[in-house]
Amino acid sequence: MKDFFEALKSEKKSIAIPEELNYFKKLIGSWQIDYVDSNISHVIKGEWHFSWVLEGMAIQDVIILPDYEYGTSLRIYNPNTHTWDVAYGYTGKIIRLEAKKQDDRIVLTFIDDERRKWVFVEIEDDYFHWQNVTVKNDGEWHINAEIYAKRI
Repeated sequence: MKDFFEALKSEKKSIAIPEELNYFKKLIGSWQIDYVDSNISHVIKGEWHFSWVLEGMAIQDVIILPDYEYGTSLRIYNPNTHTWDVAYGYTGKIIRLEAKKQDDRIVLTFIDDERRKWVFVEIEDDYFHWQNVTVKNDGEWHINAEIYAKRI
């Protein structure tokens, strides 16, 4: 199994990804997270780990929210569209998204429902803030869940 992980992991991004489109670079590494769902009254503590994979053309992550959800995303740079194609999978579900930069945010839009978005609102060296939002008919963004992360 060690050979599989060594073949998957990359130490750095591919030179084929332009630096101005390297949106997720500050996420590489491990994070402690607080997951706040607007439907529940408590914070779920967890971890989120990010790594370059596939010769540096993609970033894979693993999110661990004990007793709630374990999942993985694969963000693959698409040189034809200059966007990131994203697939997120967890038990019983795979979600496809497209990631683009909008102002200072990274917005991942659901392929099958453009009103659903995951947004990296802020990414710093040791902190990031993420939101799961639904765009209402009037254009207002309803926050379904948020993650506050600190680098481990």
